[in-house]
Parts: sequence; structure tokens; C-alpha cells
Amino acid sequence: MSLKFSAAAKPTPISAEVQRRQRLVNRIDQQIVYCEGLKAGQTIKASWIWMDQAGNYFIPIKYGRHLIELKKGMFSIQCKGIEECENALTAVRSMVLKGELDGQMTKVAEEIRRKFNKTA
Repeated sequence: MSLKFSAAAKPTPISAEVQRRQRLVNRIDQQIVYCEGLKAGQTIKASWIWMDQAGNYFIPIKYGRHLIELKKGMFSIQCKGIEECENALTAVRSMVLKGELDGQMTKVAEEIRRKFNKTA
């Protein structure tokens, strides 16, 4: 058996913002996979996507159980079809990776923390 040596060191702890981004990106990736199931006609209970009576699809972006305010007073993205939902989720994923939603995620994280402190 031969050993493979590396110069890599254990990384320092990552910041809370990066952790939030990773958590949200993982959930968005999961929703993108759910889009494939929805295209195939499956009913997926954990999917964020919902449809109104007019046939428009909506995607709220959630951090935990809390909705993220994407723009002032706007909490979801309107799409015409499942394919467009998948594209919208991909666009939001890139926004999260660029840090464009860090302020909103921090606000929601503080709100979650505040609720935990009330019950303790």
C-alpha cells in the first residue's frame, strides 16, 4: 500500500454567510431535482413550486421555513411553466453564490435566532 501525501491543511472555520449560502444552495439544488419529477407528473410534497388557478407557477425561496424577500414586498418568482421554474431556480442559485441575497438571509437567520431565545 502506498500513501498519497498532500500539502492541504484543515481549513479555518467558514463564515456564517458562506454557511448560509451553502445551505440555501443545497436546498435550491434539491428543488431543481424536484422540477424533473414535476415534469414527469409526480406529486412532490417538499416542492416549493405551486400553481394558481390561472396556471401560473410560483416559486418562493425559503431559508428554513421562512420566506426570503427577493425584492421589496416580493416573496416569490412567477413562471409560465416547469421549465421556466427550473431556469429561475438556477438563476437564484447563482445570485446566492454571488452573495446577492446575503442581507435577506442574515435578516431571516436573526429572526430565527430571536425565536429560539424567546423559548429558552
